[in-house]
Amino acid sequence: MNTYFSFKGKPRNNILLATAILEIQSSSGQHVPCRALLDSASQAHFITKKCARLRITRTQTHSSIKGIRNGNTATPHSVSKQLRSRHTGWHTTLDCDILSDTIGATPSTQLDTSTWKIPNDIKLADEHFDKPGNIDLLIGAELFYGILRSDRRTRPGHYPVLQETILGWTISGRTPVTTTTRNDLQRTFLLQRDNCLKQNPTRLREMEPMEQSFMSTRYQTCNQQHN
Repeated sequence: MNTYFSFKGKPRNNILLATAILEIQSSSGQHVPCRALLDSASQAHFITKKCARLRITRTQTHSSIKGIRNGNTATPHSVSKQLRSRHTGWHTTLDCDILSDTIGATPSTQLDTSTWKIPNDIKLADEHFDKPGNIDLLIGAELFYGILRSDRRTRPGHYPVLQETILGWTISGRTPVTTTTRNDLQRTFLLQRDNCLKQNPTRLREMEPMEQSFMSTRYQTCNQQHN
């Protein structure tokens, strides 16, 4: 019986989410950078517990977040915080529900942007958009469309979209095919039955001493290692 294994990487496209680095003001007046996800499908704004610890006064609330398949998450506290852009004079105050985490690291893997040809004449909202990083703040639909500007750039092929905002240029959308990780490998298992043993019993008798000899040698080796 012969056994074969085949491991083949499965090409895939990533969907890049729009992120931005902006500054949040603590109660001491210090402005601290935080990484935000711009989400037009969210009816609320969210901030992580870690980011909410910046000496910001909490308010007790009784909110409930409903997600896919009617999953509910309770948010007992909220904060009111001041935000400002790093690239423009824009600033605002936002009420956010506090969560222990938002969506985890985004993107999930390091992206190869060597062929993207990102223009040099723009200021990115998130200079590290291509590297996995935690999300501190989620900005929902209430503010999402208000921070967009009219300029938008695209290029042929499966490349993400450049969108101008008051926080800088965001990059989001479908990305070119990336190198697969170990979890994305396509595995193939092929098994070939050797019927010669049934047709030729003499061959089976010839193999038995060989297997016994191999087992004896292996047993002796193990004994030597443990003695």
